[in-house]
Amino acid sequence: MKAIVSLVDGLPIKDPKAQIELTFDEERFIIVEKGFKGFKSIAATTFNIPLKNMLATVLTTEKELIEKNKSAIGRGVLGGVLFGPAGLILGGLSGIGKKSGSKQNYLYIISYVSSNEEIANITFGMPAMMNGVTGKFDKVLLKKLATIEPSELVKEFRGVDEQTEFNL
Repeated sequence: MKAIVSLVDGLPIKDPKAQIELTFDEERFIIVEKGFKGFKSIAATTFNIPLKNMLATVLTTEKELIEKNKSAIGRGVLGGVLFGPAGLILGGLSGIGKKSGSKQNYLYIISYVSSNEEIANITFGMPAMMNGVTGKFDKVLLKKLATIEPSELVKEFRGVDEQTEFNL
């Protein structure tokens, strides 16, 4: 399964208007920047995130995030309530982009532990017609993530202490 989105923030891609293809396999969340060579679509840049390093995903609209909390601090607090430490960053991201009147900006945000052991976020945007496809993709991804043993850092960021879990 895959989702086609555009990048809003969080990755160094070559073409800011490029289509982005999201997929995953047994071990990795795969992000592919699509480019063109003549009339043929090619993978211009590929990013991989180990599934064990994924913290959270959020599928929402920019309008929902803005209406719930009008300030960056308020959005960060809402994110913190929903997703813990990673949510503080996710919530703060909700203020990005243009605040257009009737146009609905759909967002797909992933939070993960980066290779430098910090929380990182990538925000994708999509038109309304792709929101359903991305929602289905997210449901399948979440099922897959439920079967993956999180990394020690993910456990730490989520506040899971294995010592406490196994003490009887």
